[in-house]
Amino acid sequence: MIILAVLSIYSYLQSNPSRPPRIALKSAVITLERSACFGGCPVYRLAIYGDGRVFYEGIKFVNATGTRMDQISPDKARALVGEFYKIDYFSLEDKYVEKCGITGCVRVTDLPTITTSITVGGKTKKVIDYYGAPRKLKELEAEIDRAANSERWVKISN
Repeated sequence: MIILAVLSIYSYLQSNPSRPPRIALKSAVITLERSACFGGCPVYRLAIYGDGRVFYEGIKFVNATGTRMDQISPDKARALVGEFYKIDYFSLEDKYVEKCGITGCVRVTDLPTITTSITVGGKTKKVIDYYGAPRKLKELEAEIDRAANSERWVKISN
């Protein structure tokens, strides 16, 4: 009976890759890092854990430098893990550094680099977004910031 249940769960996960493995959510780790650009782009790092812990490190051009810690609900952290599966994050390219089309490739310089990663269910994936990333990755990057409420630490008050 137990073997049948395990096989059923395995089969379900195999046929539904957009669903995160429920067992591993508490040990999930999501990261986001924004690097410098030519100018005043905010430079900081975030880590969100499956249990809801949030770690922030402000480095440059942010309202709060140094480290900060916070807590979000585990449900919110689980929902964020679900967003990674929803966009099929594990199948994205490892790097987006140029945008290519019919007329060739466009390369740019002096943009910030946004690096995201997730570790869940014994799998880790990291994506570097410099230029040319798909919209769904850009939306995920913004969602990570929203989930952590990083604007309170990053946005510089005028």
